[in-house]
Amino acid sequence: MAVLAVLAMLVGGSPALATDPGTPRVEGKRVCGKTESTPVAGGRYEAQNNLWGADTPQCITAFDTGFVVDPADHRKENGPASYPSMVWGCNYGNCTKGTPFPRKVSELAGLRSSWAVSVPPTGDYNVSYDLWMDPTPRRNGRPTGLELMIWLKNTPRVQPIGSKKAEVTIAGATWDVWLGAIDLPTISYVRQQPTLEVRDLPLDQFVADAQRRGVAKPEWYMTSVQAGFEPWIGGRGLTTRSFSADIGAPAPTP
Repeated sequence: MAVLAVLAMLVGGSPALATDPGTPRVEGKRVCGKTESTPVAGGRYEAQNNLWGADTPQCITAFDTGFVVDPADHRKENGPASYPSMVWGCNYGNCTKGTPFPRKVSELAGLRSSWAVSVPPTGDYNVSYDLWMDPTPRRNGRPTGLELMIWLKNTPRVQPIGSKKAEVTIAGATWDVWLGAIDLPTISYVRQQPTLEVRDLPLDQFVADAQRRGVAKPEWYMTSVQAGFEPWIGGRGLTTRSFSADIGAPAPTP
């Protein structure tokens, strides 16, 4: 990585919330097209601009394990402007190097991810994983089965699709479970105690919970794991400092 070093992952907990006073300066590939992305980490992941919900300018500068959003001065009052994010898997026909996806939902034991971010002092946004599922091993187009989101942090005005239905404890934290739908079912897990860093977060346990609630089917396929931001207002300075994901031995259940 050129300028930013990968954040040291804490053992046994998450750091206190913090914000960066300004946008970090990094060296890397600048991506400004609405649907443009670029490979990082030797092609294992893609960093995508994904400016899908607004016409205001937005660019990311991608480096080996993350990206910085700059510029972005969005002014959306009723929904996300974009989802600048890291992608592992297949997304609209673009599959990352050596990806295990599409992969059956019943075969996701050991799916985990580590992610560290920094956020600006102003703006409205969420910090969220986006896991996509489809009834078929889809590589092209938008999945049609389920969108599963995991929110690590959100500003007060930004809420998930639908309404809160339950609470669940996963990975030592309590999450609000929201259910809703627009063009496909969405289940969102919102961390009650926000964090800007997770280590070895057991994504498979969220998928298992979604199966117990009947919204994810074991015969479906996960097509990608994504991790990024949904800015409504602002967006400049949102930064993924480090990201990794893998499928290995299942994490122990607390």
